[in-house]
Amino acid sequence: KNVNIVIAGDLIRSVGRDEPPAGVKIVDVSGQYVVPGFFDLHAHVIPKWRAFPTATEPEETLKTLLHAGVTTIRAIPLYSESALTWSARVNDGTLIGPTIVPTSSIFEKEPQRTSRGFGDPQTVRGWVRKEALLGSRWIKIYDSMDEDSLRAIVDTAREYGMKVCGHASRVPPHRASAIGLATVEHVLGIGYSCLPDGVSPPSELGSGLAAAAWYWDQLDERKCAELLETFKTNRTGWVPTLVVLERILELGGHDGKPIADPRTLERLRAALHRSAELAVRLHRMGGLTGVGTDFPVDTVSAGESVHRELELLVSLGQATPLEALQIGTLSSARILGFEALLGTVEAGKIANLVVLSDDPLKNISNVRSVTLVVHDGKVHHPQ
Repeated sequence: KNVNIVIAGDLIRSVGRDEPPAGVKIVDVSGQYVVPGFFDLHAHVIPKWRAFPTATEPEETLKTLLHAGVTTIRAIPLYSESALTWSARVNDGTLIGPTIVPTSSIFEKEPQRTSRGFGDPQTVRGWVRKEALLGSRWIKIYDSMDEDSLRAIVDTAREYGMKVCGHASRVPPHRASAIGLATVEHVLGIGYSCLPDGVSPPSELGSGLAAAAWYWDQLDERKCAELLETFKTNRTGWVPTLVVLERILELGGHDGKPIADPRTLERLRAALHRSAELAVRLHRMGGLTGVGTDFPVDTVSAGESVHRELELLVSLGQATPLEALQIGTLSSARILGFEALLGTVEAGKIANLVVLSDDPLKNISNVRSVTLVVHDGKVHHPQ
């Protein structure tokens, strides 16, 4: 109430009760609510492709994100060059969208649908160097990573000032954290580090959703507590992407393949609730929990998915609305290393703001009531 936010260029000059300087343009949002711009740290901005039937063209996706109040994304593309191109176009004003932190093409030891596979640790060092030359800020790894390959990626990335994010599947999260994985993505691999000592999954489960669900069913609370302490100590971020697991449960399958075993669905439902609680717990411990949504995987929708992720942190994780907002703003900025510039509404920060018609501290679903977005000091009116 009775607060003026003064913006000069792309920066917030002041936040307070003083009268605004003479001659400035006034944007009157009296009776509304201002929060920092939201983040999506797991954003697949990709062209339309048969594997993702609900994906929209990148220009439309980026505008949708911004109009939903998402002002910063860590873009995980099919090809790193595309994320770099979009980032440059947003920065020069020829494309409407959030600030894009470019991530590499997906690194996978063995070929899969979005990577040809690098094969050995020596080869992957060259891949990392090429991404550094292109200008990528992060390396994204996928499922079949062994410890030697992960160590080679992390060590080489550090040489060039880059960080590594991705799945902790073959290398369990506690080991990946110790090696230097900067953020663990998704929920499913977390259960691998929460198995009781001496317990191994049956070989017939393989490595898919059934195996991940089985891990969560064997959950050892002490091991989970140890994992969260490991994340906190190593400053490893966790981006749980709760919304995509919720969508898998709604669809009864993943990547167009149905989950036939009702036990797997039941276990995944329990995993969704428990992982939300753990993600909030990590935040309360002073660890790094971030918001990412994995759109358009399993028909998750860009922009709206960030609102839903915040809602799930409250409804399933028992976060307060304020804690959910912190996770979606300042904590996510810290994961990127941008907390000096982003994540709060205060003087000296980049002017990335969201104006809401309704109070998000009363009901987290009010983050959906976006009336105006400020990105890099420029005002955008959602259509």
